[in-house]
Amino acid sequence: MKSQYWADQFAEKLIKSRKKNKFTVASGITPSGTLHFGNFREIITTDIVARALKDAGAKVRFIYSWDDYDRFRKIPKNMPKQNILKKYIGFPVSQVPNVFGTKHKSYAMYLESKLEESVKLVGIYPEFINQGTLYAKNFYAEEIKTAFQNRKKIVEILNKYRKEPYTSEWYPGEVYCKKHGNDFTKIIDYDGEYKITYKHKSGHSATIDFRKEAGLKLKWKSDWPMRWAYEKVDFEPGGKDHSTYGSSYTVGKDIVKIFDWITPDYLRYEFINMKGRPGKMSSSKGTSQSLGDVLKFYIPELARYTFAGRTPKTEIFYPMDEGIFKHYEDFYYTERVAFGKENVSKKEQTQQERVYRMSVVDKIPQRMPIQPSFKHCVELMNIYRNVSKALTSMSIKTKQDKERYSRVLECAGNWIGEFASERYKFTINTKVSKIKLTSNQKLGISELGKILTKDISEKELYSKFPEIMDANNLNAKTFFPVIYQILINKNAGPRLAPFILAIGRTKVKKLLNSIK
Repeated sequence: MKSQYWADQFAEKLIKSRKKNKFTVASGITPSGTLHFGNFREIITTDIVARALKDAGAKVRFIYSWDDYDRFRKIPKNMPKQNILKKYIGFPVSQVPNVFGTKHKSYAMYLESKLEESVKLVGIYPEFINQGTLYAKNFYAEEIKTAFQNRKKIVEILNKYRKEPYTSEWYPGEVYCKKHGNDFTKIIDYDGEYKITYKHKSGHSATIDFRKEAGLKLKWKSDWPMRWAYEKVDFEPGGKDHSTYGSSYTVGKDIVKIFDWITPDYLRYEFINMKGRPGKMSSSKGTSQSLGDVLKFYIPELARYTFAGRTPKTEIFYPMDEGIFKHYEDFYYTERVAFGKENVSKKEQTQQERVYRMSVVDKIPQRMPIQPSFKHCVELMNIYRNVSKALTSMSIKTKQDKERYSRVLECAGNWIGEFASERYKFTINTKVSKIKLTSNQKLGISELGKILTKDISEKELYSKFPEIMDANNLNAKTFFPVIYQILINKNAGPRLAPFILAIGRTKVKKLLNSIK
């Protein structure tokens, strides 16, 4: 059956329309603050399309542009040493000093390194391009010349969408002052070839030959289509802020013709926000969570699945509250379908196989991995407080399963520490506080202690609860809460039979026997 998966359909359309078998797909961002999980949507969207193209037999070059020659516009609230950063407003981001106490050469390089390290963990390996390096080495001299010589055409395109049109004094570039380093400048002359003259707000003026000197950069709405042409880009997605009337992509479709290239195919993607936190994630406001942050709670496959399981046009609220339990189970369902473990229609089978292919970090494993319940792992980490100790409580046979279980347990432990409500937190008692009990409750507790003297299965233990209650004139409300009080000082908790066995029969029996 032909795949109806969105990326496969997009790849098929791209191959047919471009009539070739080698493609350049692109993505990029200005590293001005924490590169959040919303920013990751662009990278993963590009990567999924690249995978679909490769699966269709095409060759793909995936480039990622660090737009670190963009100006440093504002200081994100979560950044250190704000007094130092204030001095670099208006400088290229690549020239803002490192304020993080690491060995990275600049502010931008530190932020870039965090994302470059984390995307490897989810199986994404683009070719990273630093615009701060290329602009500084005058790579785009001919393209800048083309833009400046065609500035009237560019102005006409931009003015179609502006209430206040640009005047004849407008230029498609901006200058970082040779003396002051910032862009508080105005271009006042262009010689028609490679030289521009500018004036700084301080009164300082100078002339730059942009074949030989750094400092001149195209403005974004000219810069983006210029680089489409320079890199021969066939596809690049963008957020809805780039997709509105008069936006970067809208005008870029016309401006790119000036550079003798055709518009890349485009996918608009919606925003993504963490469930439970209001508003759009923002690097500048310091309200963002990076991919690295998310991977503390999501195994890499789940981080990919968050996007692979939905079309780019779907707004995503990814859960960090108790909805995380279902999010893991939804991924596990897709995994089971992909391995033929669920009875579904052929259409559903084909769809989920493709979602799973886009979710796995590398190749699809030969055997279906173990699927540890996230909720159960939360219970185990509450009990053992340590991944290794939790693992020793189970019989796990293969290295693949041990690795999956270890990752989920680690994520569960992190979730307990940062996002879990009190409902999902507990500590196993070492001694029991005084509890007021009836004689029937004491008898029921004593009988449960005797049952735990011998080895017993979860199913057998579960079947004993009604017997104990019937024999001692107890019910669920008068039996279970006191057991949880004895174990964790709460009136409720995880399902009791597996919970008792996870804690250990000996330890539970000791706590029960301490009741007098």
